[in-house]
Order: sequence, then structure tokens, then C-alpha cells
Amino acid sequence: MAAANLSAALRAPAHPMAKAGYGKRHAPDQAPPRADDFAGLEPREAAIAAYVDRLPEGAAIGYKVLAEELSDYGQQACRSALDRLTRAGHLRRIRVHVTVADGQMRWVTRTYFSRTARDADWWAAHVRFVRGMDAPGQPPAPAAAETAEGPRPGVRAPRSEAYDVLAGLGRREPRLQLSEGDCVELEHLVGEWLARGVGREQLTQALTSGLPASVHSAGPLLRKRLETKMPPSPAPRPEKDRPSEQIVDVVMMCLFCDEDETTTTLDHGVCRDCRADIARDEAAGLTGDVPDTFLARPRAEVDVAARMAELRSATVRPVLPAPRPRR
Repeated sequence: MAAANLSAALRAPAHPMAKAGYGKRHAPDQAPPRADDFAGLEPREAAIAAYVDRLPEGAAIGYKVLAEELSDYGQQACRSALDRLTRAGHLRRIRVHVTVADGQMRWVTRTYFSRTARDADWWAAHVRFVRGMDAPGQPPAPAAAETAEGPRPGVRAPRSEAYDVLAGLGRREPRLQLSEGDCVELEHLVGEWLARGVGREQLTQALTSGLPASVHSAGPLLRKRLETKMPPSPAPRPEKDRPSEQIVDVVMMCLFCDEDETTTTLDHGVCRDCRADIARDEAAGLTGDVPDTFLARPRAEVDVAARMAELRSATVRPVLPAPRPRR
């Protein structure tokens, strides 16, 4: 089962939030979730990217926090993974100079995450957009990522949570057995349900209840149900903890230190000194997984597809502790 391959200390539902005004921000114009979102990344980076992708805005996503929440990886491993995600175009950190409602000025730091990989020119345009975001205009159009690696031949792309829900319907209800092609065609609709806050069990119940006695074609039937029963988009929550603000200036800064583009040279969002530190850690073998002897329980063999699907669903349904054996 997928849950058997998860880290024992995975605590996504209780992932810590950053201070008000800081933390993760969703980059604009991202494509809907798909099975191959992070197919070009190594398994560790793909798993961490899928985890971060499902976290809400304002979540703390520094490498030290991730190391605490994902117990298979130490701080050096998480720092190395985040560096590779910046190279692949998924992460950038910016410092924003704002004037808040009471007239005070301050700097806040925000880390933008994009499920869709972006190139350096897109991120530079995004910084310019944020700098003038109080004026009319649209965010920069998505651009193809020059730094992201393509899928490796012979390596199957990890499945999304939406695909996993569809593939499991046949086990729950034999009349809804779907082909791989059906799952791919309906994946974006299921992904939209999940994005609107519907849990897997609630979604499965909506698709399997009240079926006719005989189902001749499960794919078209499910498509109609997914489209006609689509729940409404949740109303945006008022951000009571964030005062109204006016942006004065924006600079891109290193993902790991306080240096920004006005004081140092950044290479894909990371300064030369930090990247040199990471390279030394990698050369010394310090960026691997946490040794088995330091884990709370033995590490199971990792099923990357199942792990990514579970990570995507982690903020939708809690991971319950295993029951204690009776004496």
C-alpha cells in the first residue's frame, strides 16, 4: 500500500506556517496538476516538489523546516534538493519592500513556487510584475523552462493523486473499471475537484453512488458526473492577519541566505557562495537520506509513484498513526 512507503514522521497536515506576510507563494498561471509535473526530476526532488506543491500559501518551506517534516532527509539533503528545484525553475525567493496601512515600511521575504517549471527570463519578468502589481496589468505569460531536464527514457512518470483516484474506482466498484486512457482523459476533472477541497473518499462516494444496474461505458458516465456535479470554487478567505500594503520595491534574493541581487550575483536564484557550499556537501557525501539507524522505524522500499500520490493528498486527508498491537 502507498501508506507503507511513507516516512513515519511525515506530518503534512500540521506543516508549520511562516510569519504573516512571509512563506510560500503560488506563482501565477500554473498548469493544472498532472501526472508528469515533476517527471524530469530525481525521485527525491520530485517527492519534495510534490509535497511543497500541496502546501498552502504562507507555509514555511525553508530547508530546515522541510528536514523536520520529511524525516528521511537531513538538512543538507533538503538544501541540495531545493537548489536543484531552483535550477529546474520551480522556486525563487524575493524580498519585497512594502508600506503597510499604518504608514510603516518593512521588508518581507516570500518564496514563490511554480508547479510549472519556468526559465530565468520568466522569473525576472515576474519580479518586475510584483514590483508594479498595484498597477493594472497581467502577470508574465508562462515560458518553457530551459533549465528543467526532460523525462528520462524508460522511467515512468509518477501518477498524480487524481489519476490514483480514478485507477482505484474499479476496485471499489467493478462497473467503473477504467482503462489507462480513460484515467488520463478524466485526470484534469478529478484534479479540479481535489483543488476545490473535496477529499478522496468524498469524491469516490460521489462517483460510485447511485449507478445504473448496467454500465456500458464507464468513461463517458464518469465524465458527465464529474462535470455536472462539480462543486463550486471556495470563496477566498479574507486575510485578516495581513495588513493592506503598497509595494515600494522588489529584489530577487538567494534562496538560502540574506544576499540579494544588488549585493551579489545570483545563478538561477542561488548565490555563488551558497552553491559552492552545497557542492562541497555533495562531494563529501553529506546530502544523502538519513541513515537507517537514525529512523524511527525501518525504511520500506520507496514506490516513487505511490509516494508522490500520497504526498499530494497529504493536505486533504490526515495520515493516521498505526494502531498499537494488543497485548
